Amino acid sequence: MKSKSDPVRLDAWDVRILSEIQSDGRISKSELAKRVHLSASACSERLRILQAAGIIEGFYARLSPALVGGIICIMVEVILDRHRLEDQRNFETAIQEIPEILDCWAIGGRIDYLMRVSSPSMAAYQDFMERLLQAGLGIDQYYSLIVTKPVKSNSPIPLSAVRRR
Repeated sequence: MKSKSDPVRLDAWDVRILSEIQSDGRISKSELAKRVHLSASACSERLRILQAAGIIEGFYARLSPALVGGIICIMVEVILDRHRLEDQRNFETAIQEIPEILDCWAIGGRIDYLMRVSSPSMAAYQDFMERLLQAGLGIDQYYSLIVTKPVKSNSPIPLSAVRRR
């Protein structure tokens, strides 16, 4: 049985659909069908299958941090004080409920986790980190990297090299 993390083999139709919706998540199903040269019903069915398989994780609006209210972005490297599976699970479960943490990745190497955090100000970020450290999540060390400007973000996944069936 395939696990959820096993890559799915995609055919050329799937790749075309995924390429289009990565560029424009608000595209109508009829327009999508036209662009990929499928009937509307065949395109809708493939889209449903791609969603059910978890390949399409969702549709989102990308907001402008500057226009939403001057939100700053901080990348935070986290090192846990212990590295038992229980400690990792505790940390990973706890951060799911913290809205300021936009993304978090487990990392192999000198740090344990890399988080992308949003904050309205540096003072608010410092308060946030103090609360996080007091929350008993097992954080031993953290390093803050302040994003000064986005250079490239939210790029589509290059589908030219995906496994095809």
